[in-house]
Amino acid sequence: MHAVESLRRSDRPLTGREILKLIPPASRMKPGALEPLLTQDPRVIGWPPRTRSAGPRYWTRRPEDLADSLVLELVADAALTLSDIQKKVGRHLAGFSAEQKRALVAPRVAALVEAGKLYLHPPPGRAQPKYGAKPAEARAYVAKLEKELDALAAKLAPAGITRQQIIDALRGEKPSDGLTERIAGYLKTKPGGIGLGQLREELGVSPADKASFDGAVISLYRERRVYLDRHDYPLGLSEAARSELVSDGSGNYFVVIGLRGADDESVS
Repeated sequence: MHAVESLRRSDRPLTGREILKLIPPASRMKPGALEPLLTQDPRVIGWPPRTRSAGPRYWTRRPEDLADSLVLELVADAALTLSDIQKKVGRHLAGFSAEQKRALVAPRVAALVEAGKLYLHPPPGRAQPKYGAKPAEARAYVAKLEKELDALAAKLAPAGITRQQIIDALRGEKPSDGLTERIAGYLKTKPGGIGLGQLREELGVSPADKASFDGAVISLYRERRVYLDRHDYPLGLSEAARSELVSDGSGNYFVVIGLRGADDESVS
């Protein structure tokens, strides 16, 4: 009982002699008598000697349990490759051969991934995969895709197709349907039209959603549901000022919007 309690409190495996030193003198026995009892106790796990000349060690923790806790501790702040994990965990597995350490750590990493306690970070290139305590960030994998999307947006801009419309198409969504109808509905209360900047402000469209707003406006324009007044001299504006206007991607910048045709049923 004293031996098992000593092992539970220990932060590492202990030899028989180390265990005896922790047992009250009145309860001690000879090392040769203690170790057979330890090997027969299901609560005690045998560990290999630290060196060839040292004796066997004992603990109440399995090597697999130690490996799990070490792996999770190592990747708490940064993802690591399997080889890095094996190297760092191996330092705490004295007595095991290099082959035994690899055979122990690799399955534990796989088991932790399967249990959802560890996340595989696929390599963005030819590098080794890494493992982390948190899922990988998607941004690490989209650099090439962003370049391709930028190239496609530049190619389609002369046709009036915006980058946001391409993203909506990839999502299988019609460009800004909900915002399109909000704009059309609001314009019914504004006979004669309204400035696009004022419209965006009154609809509560955030700067982050301006691309969606622009796409909805251009969509209404192409459907001939609204008219748009062009800015007379957009080249005379600063880049920041032009970015506040709505562009069709063909060099035209618009400042005023109003309903036309069947949609023009203004509410007086």
